[in-house]
Amino acid sequence: MLTLIYRKSENGQQLKKIRLGGVLFTLLVCLVVGGVSTEAGAAEKGPIKIGYIAAITGNFAQFGNDMLDGFKMFLDEVNYTVAGRKIELIVEDESSNPAIALTKARKLITHDNVHLISGVFLASSGYSVSPACIEAKIPLLITVASADDITQRKASKYVFRLNFGADSELGFVAGDYAYKKLGWRRAAIFGMDYTWGHEVGGGFHRSFEDAGGKVVQKIWTPMVTQDYAPYVTNLKRDVDGIFEIVTGAATLRFFKALRVSGHKWQVMGPGQITDESFLSALGDDSVGAYSVQCYSAALQIPANIKFREKVRKSLKKDPNVFIAINYTTADWIVRAIKAINGDVENKDKFLEAVRSVEIPDSIRGPLKLDKYGAIIQNQYIRRTEKVGDQYQNTVLETYPMPTQFWKYDPDTHMKSPVFSRDYPPCKYCE
Repeated sequence: MLTLIYRKSENGQQLKKIRLGGVLFTLLVCLVVGGVSTEAGAAEKGPIKIGYIAAITGNFAQFGNDMLDGFKMFLDEVNYTVAGRKIELIVEDESSNPAIALTKARKLITHDNVHLISGVFLASSGYSVSPACIEAKIPLLITVASADDITQRKASKYVFRLNFGADSELGFVAGDYAYKKLGWRRAAIFGMDYTWGHEVGGGFHRSFEDAGGKVVQKIWTPMVTQDYAPYVTNLKRDVDGIFEIVTGAATLRFFKALRVSGHKWQVMGPGQITDESFLSALGDDSVGAYSVQCYSAALQIPANIKFREKVRKSLKKDPNVFIAINYTTADWIVRAIKAINGDVENKDKFLEAVRSVEIPDSIRGPLKLDKYGAIIQNQYIRRTEKVGDQYQNTVLETYPMPTQFWKYDPDTHMKSPVFSRDYPPCKYCE
């Protein structure tokens, strides 16, 4: 078991504890004058405990650690203090496994007695953790897991999604842009065979065909796929483009397989296919690829220009969506706690405060929630380009504040089946 606990000492220096298998080792990250730092002056109610779940190890470890870096960056800026109370951040590793994510959530709730939980990476982990939080009446503010039904058919007042938007929302925007701006009429969907791939692909399938296009092929690959060449070989050569949903370290192998195939397809996908964390590793393989995301390090708005320099100075790299989303979620949480003067024990007050937060000028653009607890924000069309000797996701167009239901009536949409590997049915598949 790996648990990381972060807090600030009274002089503003960060303390980090690592708990391994029940034995507690305390590491002082910096020298504390006079010996062991105390929590003197802490509010009578004690620290506000935030449980945090991320994929710290495994195939998506880069994303998970970026999540944590972004969340901690904002807490550092407020000295792990809000409304006169210290913040204690307790971090658990979901290991890219929904069953482990659920176990860690239960541990945070019953053992650590956290006031709220944030983070959560996999879409399937979101589906496993949400019911546990709802049952325990613990607020859950998800930063990455974007499974549709968390804030649709299974919506709860205890669950908020402050991430990219619903899985299918990214697909809805991409399908619209591919048909109307890229001129696609025939498309193939190529994605990882799990919830994330099914729902993002389902959104693309629906909006693309509603616009007038045809999805003529679907290829689903196991999450553990090491060699994409056999799958790429089966891709139709006469499609106008591929909507691709292979993410994490696997995206490097996918783009390499495309290059080795010798055929050039136009590629579009969610922003994770060309995330800034591995743009330099992708190199020229991804140049020209289109993506949809609520953020880009190259986004030219005042808040993000300042944020980009801050991240480069602090983390020695460009920000990406995982850093940005978690930074703004920590900001959101702190704003809500301030609004109720730190009284997080009053859950109804805290839940209402979370719902009431709006950030008009965040590093991602304007942010607010819908009545289901889902984020409403800009979605940006990006294209990977090489500028000098650097690669970036240049923002081409903004889709202003689409909702998780796109242009569909919410009640009608939620009466339809959940997007899956077989829904919508591929009526034009050849």
